[in-house]
Amino acid sequence: MKRNNNAMTPTPATEGAAAHKERADPSLEVISYAVAALANAYSEARDKAKLLPRLTAASVRVAALADLDEAEEQLTRLARMQKEATRLAAEHLERKKQLSCQAVALTPSTDWKDARSTLDRLMHEWRLTGWSDDAATAPFRKAFNDAVATFTRRQEQWFDEQRMRGAPIGEYREYLCTRTEQLLDETDDTMWAAASERLKQLAQLWKKKARHEEDTVLSARFAAAERAFEAHRDAWYDANRARKEKLLRRVETLTDTTSGLAWEAARREVADIEEHDWRDAGQLPHDQHEIMEGELRSVLATFHVRQGEMEHEALKQKEKIVARIQALSRRPLDNWKATRAVLLELQQAYTDVGPVAASSEADLLQAYRAACQAVVGKLGTLRGNGTEKRGDVIRLIRELTDRAGKGVSWRDARDKVLILQKQYMGTGPVAHAEGEALWQEYRAVRDRFFELYRSWTGDNVEVKEQLCTEAEALLSERDPFEAKERAKKLQQRWKFSGPVPPEENEALWSRFSEAVDKVFGRARREWSEL
Repeated sequence: MKRNNNAMTPTPATEGAAAHKERADPSLEVISYAVAALANAYSEARDKAKLLPRLTAASVRVAALADLDEAEEQLTRLARMQKEATRLAAEHLERKKQLSCQAVALTPSTDWKDARSTLDRLMHEWRLTGWSDDAATAPFRKAFNDAVATFTRRQEQWFDEQRMRGAPIGEYREYLCTRTEQLLDETDDTMWAAASERLKQLAQLWKKKARHEEDTVLSARFAAAERAFEAHRDAWYDANRARKEKLLRRVETLTDTTSGLAWEAARREVADIEEHDWRDAGQLPHDQHEIMEGELRSVLATFHVRQGEMEHEALKQKEKIVARIQALSRRPLDNWKATRAVLLELQQAYTDVGPVAASSEADLLQAYRAACQAVVGKLGTLRGNGTEKRGDVIRLIRELTDRAGKGVSWRDARDKVLILQKQYMGTGPVAHAEGEALWQEYRAVRDRFFELYRSWTGDNVEVKEQLCTEAEALLSERDPFEAKERAKKLQQRWKFSGPVPPEENEALWSRFSEAVDKVFGRARREWSEL
């Protein structure tokens, strides 16, 4: 027999806290998984500052979904990444401010060659500088782009003036080739559409000047620059399309495979795809953009329909669990330990079902907590009479021990003691010291009963061995019919002779039944002959 641990059972208040912890654990698992995935993306990101908005949003969500004590570890982990990302974003913003000031300073320059070279370098550095807050960066980006546009316009006007004054046409074509070649280096991931329009303008100017005089070397150079730009632009569009298609497939996979608690993490992931990842995947040509946006709306609609179906199913399952807990609170509590185990099992089942719609969550959670509290409160009522019930069990086992074999048969006494053991295990909780003393007393009287019971079963071995000997002696009886009648009486005596230890029971029964079967077989043969 295992030792009973009810003496150390927590109070009803502790029970409520344990129940709350049981409910919170699955949410903490989901939060831990989401934070781990975000930390993995952060460690692999080339520009860690770019993840700052997602880190900030994750911190808000974690703080809202779990108690601060339960989520402290995850919030601390997010805070470390958020602090570093904030520092990097501030450094990027400061660098963009410096680049903007340098570009503005070049606007009035008339040293076209050196100024253009410096401006190209600044544009390249701007493109390589990492992420910073869009709202904070906007004025510096505008000043930088205006400075580039102003200088470019002044430079083109100067070239136009020189051409009008009779400057060599080849010099102007050289300028167009250089601008077309530089366009690729100046373009970042946010400027491909504008750069494509600029390339069209340069191509029109080239065709306009090519009417007067053809230069095969410069023409080949300009065509090569055009092809290089278009190849890089198309490759960029292809990469963007591949990323967007991957995001579409991810949403479809989540729609088809998500179940249970995973819906909360899936909902957040789809929200991140819709709010951040889709935009970060990059631009597409207008016709492709419309097609991909339509596909995104379609898969998102399918996901949300499926999510609604699962939330409705989860609501029905949770309502059934709440009803079962309410029924448990109304049922007589015959066994404290079993009732507590059922409550914990239902609480675990409730948390494993998965999320429900936000509109139904508040009322459902209120009903669930009220039902749990009703059961916990009822369990608390057992605390006062737990000691009395355990004492009654001990007293009854002691009385059965004294009466066994006298006023009560050993077999009946054993059955009643087994029932009393279950009752002892199901009594309510008691204080630790008092429960320990009762356990020692209970174990002593229980062990005493079974010691005497085993002694009685040992005595029955001699009785059954004597019955076996008498049955075997009947095989020598002269009258087979008289032997048959005496064998029937031996069977009745065997039936009421009492149990024996299991390890000897089979051998004794085989010996006895074999002898009796032979006696009956002899009588049948004699009768057939007559």
